[in-house]
Amino acid sequence: MSVSFAISEQDYVKSAQLNGELTKKTKIAHLVIDTLLVLAGISSLLNGNIVLGSAFIGAAIGAVTLPFLLKTVVVPFLLKRHYKKYRQMQKPMSVELTADGLSFKTETGSAILNWPDIYAWRENSEYIIIYIAPKIYHVLPVRIGENGFPVSELKNVLLSNVGVAT
Repeated sequence: MSVSFAISEQDYVKSAQLNGELTKKTKIAHLVIDTLLVLAGISSLLNGNIVLGSAFIGAAIGAVTLPFLLKTVVVPFLLKRHYKKYRQMQKPMSVELTADGLSFKTETGSAILNWPDIYAWRENSEYIIIYIAPKIYHVLPVRIGENGFPVSELKNVLLSNVGVAT
């Protein structure tokens, strides 16, 4: 069954933020680096080197604050501006789960995304992102399940054909 939907500005921003979320490995690496910066700062301060200690602690604070500000303020602002200019994204589209993959249709064309052509996928409670390349993806709002799209079946098919969500 084909289900129609449109990507709202909020969908666009939230799904792009999901795309940009760090993997567990990257989060651990950031935690280790930030901890080492703080420890180096404390060690330098205890050894009497106030300038170097302050620099290490300032770097740790910046390493936490800058990504937070980018994720919560700068990136959403830029994405909203981009969405307003991206007219094709605002138009209705439909998707259908088939035996071969996903069939997408818009007023200007159609495409079939076959299971072997899917690079990876990611999900949260609101969106399923299906990657056809490391940074190129399709967004499916989970709410399309309310209109009859088999979201659980899609997740099972992705799990068996592509693997675990990243």
